[in-house]
Amino acid sequence: MNTIPAKIINIKKENNVAFVKLQDKYKNIFSVLMLDFDKQNIDIGLECNIIFKESEVMVAHTQSVNLSARNKFEGKVLNIEEDSIFARISFDFYGMTINSLITQEAKKELNINIGDSFIWFIKSNELMLQY
Repeated sequence: MNTIPAKIINIKKENNVAFVKLQDKYKNIFSVLMLDFDKQNIDIGLECNIIFKESEVMVAHTQSVNLSARNKFEGKVLNIEEDSIFARISFDFYGMTINSLITQEAKKELNINIGDSFIWFIKSNELMLQY
């Protein structure tokens, strides 16, 4: 699991669904789509962790800028672990490591190498809050 500490800065609620904006200490903004929001005990100012599976992190070349994903960040590739099916790509994110698990086929098509800069992104509905 990837984990990023952040603080809730905005909540937009409609019925039982909320679109929550969070900010980390480096001023990066994250968006989280939360279902069954009425069952949650959260509010603006709450410090929590944003957590997400490495299998949900997608990767793109830095020239690929038009995406519907709200959570899009650039990072340098720190490490690549490979087997015959998967490649685990590790990105630097302000001293934290974000991992993405992609297929070998995708890694080869994108020509990902250690030291390269790539965009990593994740859809709002794939993020969870830990508080």
